[in-house]
Amino acid sequence: MTPPIPTAARRCAATAAAALLAAATACSATAAPAPDGSAAAGTGYRPVTVADCTGTETRYERAPSRVVPLSPSVLEMVLWLGAEDRIAAVGQQPRPGAMPPEFADTAAGLASLSGSYTVGGGYRAVPREELLSVQPDLVLGGFPSNFDAEGAMSQQELAEAGADSYLAFSTSCATALTGPQTDLELVYRDLENLGGILGVPERAAELVEEMRARVSQAGGRAAAAERPTVFPFEFDEGTATPYAPGNRQTVNAVIELAGGRNLFADRDGVYEQVGWEQVVDRDPDVILVIVYDQGGAAANAARAAEAEEFLTSAAALRGVTAVRERRFARLVYEEASVGGVRTADAVAELAEQLHGAP
Repeated sequence: MTPPIPTAARRCAATAAAALLAAATACSATAAPAPDGSAAAGTGYRPVTVADCTGTETRYERAPSRVVPLSPSVLEMVLWLGAEDRIAAVGQQPRPGAMPPEFADTAAGLASLSGSYTVGGGYRAVPREELLSVQPDLVLGGFPSNFDAEGAMSQQELAEAGADSYLAFSTSCATALTGPQTDLELVYRDLENLGGILGVPERAAELVEEMRARVSQAGGRAAAAERPTVFPFEFDEGTATPYAPGNRQTVNAVIELAGGRNLFADRDGVYEQVGWEQVVDRDPDVILVIVYDQGGAAANAARAAEAEEFLTSAAALRGVTAVRERRFARLVYEEASVGGVRTADAVAELAEQLHGAP
């Protein structure tokens, strides 16, 4: 059970998104209309009031035109919505391979600020002066650290500077969950919110509909099957003391929807560092190897093979069922652990690896 990391079987057409973008300011938005039901005069844009992860509500009377996505996860959502011409700059340049192939050139061509993320070092914020120099009217955060890391502009400071902001629900919004994350509703909420803000609600609805259909198909296949316990091992985040995704992390939903059970689903958090002895004690049926997308199937497979070599060569893990029987599944981090359009692909791909092709 060591298949190559699959290429997502479903991709929304980037050309269609671009065409929709070209008409974005002229199209008729239909979600969350103004109190009187009318569109903003002469623009076709319907004002919306949107709450983000913090619960802060913001009223948008017109589509933002100078958007700064601070993390690759929210950048990707803007690109799926076909709103690349609204982007003034990105907070950090995405790693090579981090974007879907159809968006790689677009993302590489965007102006990039000096934010960054390093394993072990965390998020380094874009300095205030640099962020304000691109005159943003909307700043998007994928993680709380985008706004509260040392040196970052807070959402309050951005508001005082005249810029709106939005902190996504999809990946790391603890306040949005009162229990385990077992579905993709937070991803759908972000797409619908951003679609309304950017004036492309129809595009958002189309993406959500496609995602729901893909997840439903995968769930139907896995419903009658036995649920194996799955340890999601994020290889590129470190091996000495692995980070165990808890039941609030996106991958918990991916595993549940694909017909498995997260090995640490009893942990009420996003991540928790655990010792390998805890993995041994819990003895997973399957280890889900998660690697950063290297930009191609062959490179991803090679990186996943490195992770599997680490697992099979570790003396302490030789008694683990998944290691002994080489029951490994493979996904890329950008699909499995980060909430977005491709998360539905991760569900389908993992369901096939756990339970076989439909």
